[in-house]
Amino acid sequence: MSPKALTFDYFGTLVDVDRGGTLGMAEVLRRMSIETDVPMFDVYLDWDIRNVRLYRGQAYARYRDVAREALAAVLDARWPGARRDHAMDELTDVFLTHLVEASPAHDDAAPFLDWAASRYPLMPITNMDSDLWRRTQLTRYFEHVTTAEMAQAYKPSQAIFALALERLALPAQDVLHCSLASWADIDGAKPLGMAVAWINRGADTLGTWQPRPDFEFATLSPVRNLLDSLSFTTTGESR
Repeated sequence: MSPKALTFDYFGTLVDVDRGGTLGMAEVLRRMSIETDVPMFDVYLDWDIRNVRLYRGQAYARYRDVAREALAAVLDARWPGARRDHAMDELTDVFLTHLVEASPAHDDAAPFLDWAASRYPLMPITNMDSDLWRRTQLTRYFEHVTTAEMAQAYKPSQAIFALALERLALPAQDVLHCSLASWADIDGAKPLGMAVAWINRGADTLGTWQPRPDFEFATLSPVRNLLDSLSFTTTGESR
């Protein structure tokens, strides 16, 4: 294997989406004058789980619309009646603004992308609306992106990965996909023939029936050594 392009899961793999999402949830509750002793991350995680279940369990709908439905469900379950005098479109915009704009890059992301950008075409494959992705912190590294909105499908659907390969004009075996999200990206990319480097930042465990990644690392940094070794094996010289 000698990759000719790199693709990425964006939120989680390259940026700390949990941080941005937790800040967003805190701002939503502040604007609603809701005080709670529940850890804000737990409220955000409740939203995240509901959000993923929704977009995986129904026909395609825009991420923004799914996020609004999940946010309303969280508020109704935890604080019944609290959103009665608040516009959900506005609360959702507040939440998503923080989620996409305030999610900081992981420490290893920019150094790795700085190194990789001059060597490979780079493309995120993300379960996000295109306009929301454009507001994130690392867009300068990517000339192209493939979003769920473009594919009208969410990962792990093979449709979004197939569209990314079409836009890269490369066969699956020439692309290395780097991702933290095992269920979305290993499950979606492997059946197409893409190699996957699982960036297992949280020391998670794969499910019994899940396909296994080709490589597993705790951070992005070792992917550079992997690519150097693959290049040396193929060409006899390191990049």
